[in-house]
Amino acid sequence: MKLENWVRVRLNESQMLVYAAEAEARGIPISTYLRDRLASADLMREELASIRAAMIDMGETMDELRDQVAERLVAPTQDTGEPSAIEIETLLLLRVLSGSQNRQMVTAEIERQGLKPFRIPGPPTRSR
Repeated sequence: MKLENWVRVRLNESQMLVYAAEAEARGIPISTYLRDRLASADLMREELASIRAAMIDMGETMDELRDQVAERLVAPTQDTGEPSAIEIETLLLLRVLSGSQNRQMVTAEIERQGLKPFRIPGPPTRSR
């Protein structure tokens, strides 16, 4: 595509030095570098607008989901001291996301505070 239109842009000295250095590092003229930056900014704005629209659409869905969860989560009438299914699920998901070094550090801190750390039970052992 032939580029027929041109625009003059005034830059201060520091901007010119930065842009010229970045263009030179890429091996392209400064005009091409600036054109690419403008095109990239346009794409980013379009993507952000799309994400915002999707989030607005999701907002209603999230409100519905929050209401459903609130209806299902009923406080237990009696505290047995045992963790609930949602607490265990959350704990296991967090453990999957953290590294073993972080888990060891947290376990040591729990023990230092005199608490019993949660341990995932191993497979049942067979007795002979």
